[in-house]
Amino acid sequence: MNRLPFHTKLSYGIGGVADNAMYTMAGTFLLFFLTSVAGVRPAAAGTIVAIGSIWEVICGPITGFLSDNTESRFGKRKPFLMAAAFPVALATSLLFTAIGASYTVKLIYYFVMTLFFWQAFALFFVPYMAWGSDLTEDYHERTVLRTFAYVFNQVGMAMGMVLPTALVDLLMTMGRSREMSWTMTGIMVGVVSGAALLICALTIHETDRPDFVRDPEKKRGLGLGQIAEMFRDYAEIIKLRPIRFIIGASLLYLVANTFFSSDRIYYFTYNQGLSAGQISLLMLIITVVGIALAPLVTAICGQTDKKTVLAAGVGLTGILLVGARFLAWNTFLGSAVICLIYTVGNTCYWQLMPSMIYDVCEAEELYSGEKHSGQVISLQALSESLATAVGSQLLGIILQMAQFNESVTEQGPLALTWISNSFSLIPGICMIGVAVVVWMHPINKDSFARIMDALARRSKGETIDLSEFRDIYGRKV
Repeated sequence: MNRLPFHTKLSYGIGGVADNAMYTMAGTFLLFFLTSVAGVRPAAAGTIVAIGSIWEVICGPITGFLSDNTESRFGKRKPFLMAAAFPVALATSLLFTAIGASYTVKLIYYFVMTLFFWQAFALFFVPYMAWGSDLTEDYHERTVLRTFAYVFNQVGMAMGMVLPTALVDLLMTMGRSREMSWTMTGIMVGVVSGAALLICALTIHETDRPDFVRDPEKKRGLGLGQIAEMFRDYAEIIKLRPIRFIIGASLLYLVANTFFSSDRIYYFTYNQGLSAGQISLLMLIITVVGIALAPLVTAICGQTDKKTVLAAGVGLTGILLVGARFLAWNTFLGSAVICLIYTVGNTCYWQLMPSMIYDVCEAEELYSGEKHSGQVISLQALSESLATAVGSQLLGIILQMAQFNESVTEQGPLALTWISNSFSLIPGICMIGVAVVVWMHPINKDSFARIMDALARRSKGETIDLSEFRDIYGRKV
């Protein structure tokens, strides 16, 4: 096994704080912040959130292409993490600042800040993810590496999901206004995220290139020729059968995750009437249980296949969430149980899906003859952003049609019903679909070993007949 040093796994994991702190804070609180703090109407807020995600859809593939084609003494991925650190801190701070202005100015401000936020996120996310593929090509060691990343993802989740409710409540009890409390929380999350990126970038040395000599004839940047090349690369990559299964599973899961994550604040606040302390405790349960489950998931994957574990974990979660909707658990304990159920599928997805994407990178390399890790991963990231956009827009429309009123503390029966449906029923149905798609995904431990063997033989000059891999690529090989 190609084992990585502990310090490399630890440093790589720390970068995951920024990933999940930003993603979770936006996914959990942005819609709620825009409607209940900044005073933006639900449908408009949902549109802003959706357009921001679509912007990240555009930026992600470009960043992936650029990182694949970057040449520097720091390697391909590190420069992007270093460049993103300050914009990440600034964008998060400004997005969660409540401004006193006319409604039109508010719409413009939050629209621009949302684009800035996702631009900063896209600048590091794909290079960070692709770096994991570069660090090791071992099937199981990738799962171990992602376990480190997942644990720190949970720390980021605590920053983005638990901290805001608790800190805003604390600051308000100290005499700060609700608006100022949210601003200070945004600043804290942004600064921590930027610092995590710098620590990750500056303490990993495996891809440093002290002997780097720039090739003066190599074209860099995004000229017309490079843009055409980028589109050709993506057109070929998207044809691959393993890519389509990964994207399909990601789309379904992120719709489920967006509904659950964005709706839970509404559910806890309006359906359950929970206090800020109780909401923070539920968020903490999700974080702590996720960290506790991570080593268990890794251990199970060591005995079986990560594809099987992912399909089983997400599928079981989906079935239980659908069932929970009809049990009417209108208590704090019931909410805690639903959060525990969700955490099982969430842990399996975020820990194992990136590792499975890394394996697809080698499948693409065998097929195309070149390795495009950044571009492969950016397509999966694109599907996540697209799903977040769709989920946010749908949730905003559902709340609007259900007559959610952002100016009152008690909602009507129709609004409460659809808040409840969006918390468990809709995510559960989507997760069951994820399990089916993952089960059909053509790469597992055995097929990956065949891919790596073929790559090794090709590197020695042997010609590889891709028709031997029809079970992976389909009949068109």
